[in-house]
Amino acid sequence: MRVEETAEGTRVHIEEDEYRGLRRATETYREELILRLGAEVGLRPKEMTRIRPDHVTTHEHEGVEHYFLTVPEDDDGTRMAYLPEDVEHDLRKFGRAENVADDEEYVPVSARRVQMLVSEVADRAADRTGEDRFRDVSSRTLRRYFARRLLVDEWVDPRVVQSVGGWERIESLAPYLDDPNPDDMAAAFEQTTVTERGPSASTDSATEAAASPESLTRFDAIVDGLRNVGTGLTTASTREEVERTTCEQLVDVECYQFAWFGQREGERLRVTAAAGLERDALDAVAAVEGAVESALSDGDVHATADVQSAAAFATWHDHADGAAAVIPVTDGNRTYGVLGIGAGASDDISDRERTLLADLGQRVGQAITAAEQRKFLLADTAIELAFECEDERSFFADASATHSCSLSLEGVVPGEEQSLLYFVTLADAQPGPVVEWAPTTAAVSDARLVRDYGDEALLELVVEGPEFSKALVERGAAISEMSVASGTQEVVGEVPADTDVRSLVRDITDAFPDTDLLTKRERERPAESLPAFRSSLRENLTEKQAAVLQAAYHAGYFEWPRGSTAEELADAIGITSPTLHNHLRRAQQKLLTAFFAEEQGRADEMPWADE
Repeated sequence: MRVEETAEGTRVHIEEDEYRGLRRATETYREELILRLGAEVGLRPKEMTRIRPDHVTTHEHEGVEHYFLTVPEDDDGTRMAYLPEDVEHDLRKFGRAENVADDEEYVPVSARRVQMLVSEVADRAADRTGEDRFRDVSSRTLRRYFARRLLVDEWVDPRVVQSVGGWERIESLAPYLDDPNPDDMAAAFEQTTVTERGPSASTDSATEAAASPESLTRFDAIVDGLRNVGTGLTTASTREEVERTTCEQLVDVECYQFAWFGQREGERLRVTAAAGLERDALDAVAAVEGAVESALSDGDVHATADVQSAAAFATWHDHADGAAAVIPVTDGNRTYGVLGIGAGASDDISDRERTLLADLGQRVGQAITAAEQRKFLLADTAIELAFECEDERSFFADASATHSCSLSLEGVVPGEEQSLLYFVTLADAQPGPVVEWAPTTAAVSDARLVRDYGDEALLELVVEGPEFSKALVERGAAISEMSVASGTQEVVGEVPADTDVRSLVRDITDAFPDTDLLTKRERERPAESLPAFRSSLRENLTEKQAAVLQAAYHAGYFEWPRGSTAEELADAIGITSPTLHNHLRRAQQKLLTAFFAEEQGRADEMPWADE
């Protein structure tokens, strides 16, 4: 099992024996079915709660009957998922045992409950094996196992994996892959005609070229280059270092002839780092048209085997030959720009190389996000933006208009599956109808009354869908204030001083047109060391520990009497109670250690390190 911390949170990779360990830790047929639907069919928690017996279909291929599952998706569409024969057998057996009618759901619970069941099984596996890392296993881990098993172990066509798993783009599969080493690549090529030795009737010049030692050496260089970039990113502390390191490391190992990074600024790109290419060529290759424009708009890698014959690389004709690619650089929420590379090889850039390049773009994007967050916490100044949104597509504006109520933000923390956990104070309306209505909208998956004060109430909302303030957070803003009344949502957020505000405002108003930017001003941060203290603490807390600690604070867990129990808090976040206590205790220990070490002028190493 491998656990890594990324800009998006904790990412857990399990192998086949660990998946078997999870299955052995199940105590009910429903728990095992949920594990199998996630790890062997690739379903998300929401999708598991929607499938019914009449969604199972069959298809005959070359005399063999195969099973498929028609999966209802969020946009009212469907996709076809492949259903392994033994999973279909278990589904049918479970349906008979539970008397599930053809038009009834197999798992008639909420998506949040499905996540809880996975966490409970994971905690049980940790208790039984003594392996604490099982506690970080989630429904995402099962989907990651599904993708990796098919792509890496079974060598299934990535386009098929993308389709049956419901990923929007083939590049979305990149985070599920590790960089292959030379042994992996050699083994892969042994299964093809590329490595055939000696002439044959079917061998043409292209095959001979592909089988040449030079071709295999180039693939070794690609792997070495991407590995070196990854190593360099771990030591880069600023955005400038991230961009420069990426370009230099790619070119230093002769993986590619040149590399450049273009930072998005409104409708244009500004080249901020380059290696292997003359300065006068940069403006031409970074022009926002052709492949560069496409990569920015659709988020896909765009590549060619021959720059000179590719219309999408027309502006490159005077400056490059051979293969080239443009890679979007994104952290999953925000696109920072593009990375352009020139391979100078006669071979096309393969699908597997594109997948590796897409993964590189995400790693660079996540490194930039981490660097920007550090810079933001330690900066002396920030840009404060105040917005007014009256767009009914934004959840809180719609809630205020629908229930004639007012709402104010107490705090927001990251949740599971890209959701945000909001704590808001409700006034001028009874909390019951609002709590009941919120999960029926496209934005909210769960809602809970934390405490009723009579004239006001504290609500907890798990927001996954369209919400104006959430869109700001996804674009790098920190929300400092939010108040909503009479259908008007006023939000104040802070962004780093070098943020392209024009681009941010354009993106936000495209999603929520009935929105105005009220004020934009530079704000000085306090001179005291609080930001530095917070930054130091954040570096020692994992993403999950920070989220749990902040959620507990806003939910009144530390008050007396408590505003929320551990069970309620764990359910809202999407983890089990033992896991919550584990994260909370470690976070509290680190908080107290940081406080007392600072107070006593010591810089002792944090005890009780995470394993």
